Amino acid sequence: MQIGELARQAGVSVRAIRYYEELGLIRPEKRSRGGFRLYGPEIHKRLSVICFLKEMGLSLTEIQQILLAKKPSGGDRATVEFLIEVFREKLRMLESRIQTLNEMKAELANAISILRSCENCRREVLLDALSCGNCACLAAGKAVPDTLRVIMD
Repeated sequence: MQIGELARQAGVSVRAIRYYEELGLIRPEKRSRGGFRLYGPEIHKRLSVICFLKEMGLSLTEIQQILLAKKPSGGDRATVEFLIEVFREKLRMLESRIQTLNEMKAELANAISILRSCENCRREVLLDALSCGNCACLAAGKAVPDTLRVIMD
């Protein structure tokens, strides 16, 4: 397949593919008589891995180090240790990010729950710290998340 088709299938730009070639991350399997780059399914898989590693938060330099760490003759202990350390660090970062996202999710869910009770409120002024301060829904044990408290204050 030509570069445009590969880009469409992989969901990246043609420019990105050319840049990845410059970095040595991918290379065309061959060229057509007209000089067009031609790629096979293995390059598509490699490009998918590059995108996955980028999504994990790895820089292109780190991806380059990972993909070029294993020599055509095979890897060695240093390669294995390098990969373990890089993946371990990214796993720690992802776990931290997941925890942060879960906290954000809980805060937003709590805010939505409180706002749902505001939909049925008969007061003229909503989301006001003074008038909502004695709200039965808020007094029912729901801690007002900081996101909503800042809006109300």
